[in-house]
Amino acid sequence: MIFSKEKVKLQKISASLAAIQLFNQVSLLVLNDGFVEYAKIIRVLFKMKPNVFANLYNYDLAEIRSHKRAVKEDFADETQQRNFILYKDAVMHAIESANEYITDYTEF
Repeated sequence: MIFSKEKVKLQKISASLAAIQLFNQVSLLVLNDGFVEYAKIIRVLFKMKPNVFANLYNYDLAEIRSHKRAVKEDFADETQQRNFILYKDAVMHAIESANEYITDYTEF
């Protein structure tokens, strides 16, 4: 039951992030909020089934954090836009992976 609730939350985050295309402060805030929610969900899932969600918890979160840091550090417009897209793609990929893990490795 908890897994299905978390999956629905992940799908809502994914839907809200899908519309983001260009870098601006509003898009960055939405993406950061989505990342924070994703991180909370992964922590809950990791505590429930650490063997299943360990890779997402350890590696995907670290990758997303590095992309987030790159967006904050660069001030050139093209570079910031490129890093923003990488950050968004990393979050979206992590959400898709989490949904697949929930579907494949957990029982509802």
